[in-house]
Amino acid sequence: MKKIFALVLALALVLGCCAALAEEPAKTQLGTVDMTGAFKLQCNLPEGYEISIEEQDNEGLTAKISSGIPGKPTLFLVIEFDELYYDVKRMNDLTEQQLQEIIDTFPEDDHLDVSYTETAYGTKVMIVKGSADYEDYAAYMEGEARVDYVAFLSVYQGYMIEIDILDENETGLPDDLIKTCIDFMSDLDFIPENK
Repeated sequence: MKKIFALVLALALVLGCCAALAEEPAKTQLGTVDMTGAFKLQCNLPEGYEISIEEQDNEGLTAKISSGIPGKPTLFLVIEFDELYYDVKRMNDLTEQQLQEIIDTFPEDDHLDVSYTETAYGTKVMIVKGSADYEDYAAYMEGEARVDYVAFLSVYQGYMIEIDILDENETGLPDDLIKTCIDFMSDLDFIPENK
């Protein structure tokens, strides 16, 4: 009797694990970059969001991640090979001076607030909050306008990875969006391709 119970229990555990694995959605394929070796890119999109690749070549890609729901912010993804970091494995390997050089690429009058966090795998991520000049039709009619933004930056295998969020609706950027972007960066895979 004990053997049957143990067998049934083991079978239930195996089936439970299989069901859990089956529920995990497949990652979205983004294409391949090939500057420091070929990498296939894939990601998990935030729930309710879709991605459209705007440009792509061997050096990187730009994409728009949007939900189509009014009021929900759009995310802009840029992955670009940067010769300055060709031998950098992760942002963690950059010096304070190199980090400052990245910060210095943002306009001084954007009222920057810079902080750092990490992905789920310990890769350093720079978070830059600011307010930039922005023009749309309404701003054009009334003169220049400003828009709040958050930029998430990291370096991986020589590629600069950046996610930008603009508060175009002036509704404020929700705090949970920061976690969403860090989760996105954690789940962004660079899978080496064998040639």
